[in-house]
Amino acid sequence: MNLTQKIQLLSIVPLMVAMFVVAFVNQYQFEKLSVDTANAYKESVIASRKQELKNYTSLALSSIDHLYNKADHSDEDAQSLVNSILSNLAYGEDGYFFAYTQNGDGLVHPKQDFRVGENWWNLQDPDGKFLIRELVHNAESGGGFLQYQWEKPSSGIVAKKIAYSVLLDRWGWMLGTGIYIDDVDRQIAAIQADIDEKIKSTSYVTLVIALIAFGIVFVSGLFLQFNERKLADEKLQVLTKRILTTQEEERRRVSRELHDGISQLIASAKFSLETAAVKIKNNDDPNEDLRLTEERISLTLHDLRRISRDLHPRVLDDHGLSAAIEALSRDFATRTGIKLNLHLISVRNLLPVDVKTTLYRVAQEALTNIERHAEASVVEITIDVKGQWVVFSIVDDGKGFDVHSLTRSKSPTVGIGLRNMHERISYHKGLFSIYSDKKGTRIEARIPKSTLSYNAKK
Repeated sequence: MNLTQKIQLLSIVPLMVAMFVVAFVNQYQFEKLSVDTANAYKESVIASRKQELKNYTSLALSSIDHLYNKADHSDEDAQSLVNSILSNLAYGEDGYFFAYTQNGDGLVHPKQDFRVGENWWNLQDPDGKFLIRELVHNAESGGGFLQYQWEKPSSGIVAKKIAYSVLLDRWGWMLGTGIYIDDVDRQIAAIQADIDEKIKSTSYVTLVIALIAFGIVFVSGLFLQFNERKLADEKLQVLTKRILTTQEEERRRVSRELHDGISQLIASAKFSLETAAVKIKNNDDPNEDLRLTEERISLTLHDLRRISRDLHPRVLDDHGLSAAIEALSRDFATRTGIKLNLHLISVRNLLPVDVKTTLYRVAQEALTNIERHAEASVVEITIDVKGQWVVFSIVDDGKGFDVHSLTRSKSPTVGIGLRNMHERISYHKGLFSIYSDKKGTRIEARIPKSTLSYNAKK
């Protein structure tokens, strides 16, 4: 995998993990909310039904109050009338009242007449609850509710029911009524199913959003990769063109040096030798021509050494950067008449060969630019170590130039020297800066000490 694909993967994986975590948490919270909502609704309905039972019981007590309060505990006529009233009281399809003695004998049960006159103290529902015992106990405690299963009169099916019972203590009766709540369970199931359906829909929407997000990230990654590749191709084309331009410039310079200097000197030496040969043949003195030949051969050797030094100075390998800068500066000062001040520390064993070559090329390029354009009278070259940096600077008092317009130029031949210097320093993870105004120009290159050779560090 290349770097772009790794970056794209690092972008997608955290997003996927985050989306899955969010989806998991949302699913858990939705399910919990669904259960809590259903339970809250159920409790609300049950509370409402319980209040209804109390109201129904209050109405029943009001309907028999005129008989119960006037009769004593053995008034059979009053009890018979109360039985009749309670048997006829009904609400809804399955709402009725029932009454048992405190011992469990059936007194009133309009839906199941067979229970009247029989003892049901040990009666149990399908869950094993002793119904009459608990109803009597609740009544004796001042009134209470009991949830159990009982046959529903309208359907004949056993269903959940809530009953409320109170005590007619003067007669020793337990009076109660109940409401079936199986419809509550059906309503709760319907509500929960609706909530679950909405949760499922929300989960699908979240999944779609996640897939869209993944798609956007993926497409964006491809787009960035395409743009980066296109930009890299453009930079490669510019760099290739710049390299070719630099090569052609260097070839043109070497060709000019050979043609204008060495070729003419060799041609002149050849002409002097031919003249000397003619003079010898004619018995004339050839010494002057031989002297001129020797002089031109010496100049040729000097130019060859200079061209060789410009291509790659041996002194840089043999004696280090400082010595190479000194030799370059002497030749520059002799050729141009510009004064050079050198402040150099010995870095012969401090820098690797490639770093020394880079700084030498920076100095070479900078001095070439000063000679051609700066019109300077004084140049200062400094090599120093500051903190974590090896600092190399070249300062002149020339006329300066517009740095920004030169570096922004898209022409491959404009500012090529500055760009070459910048790229050479950047290759070593260094910093390159240029400051120029009408008072002169300062070029500074900083190489991190982390690039120093092992022997120098040691």
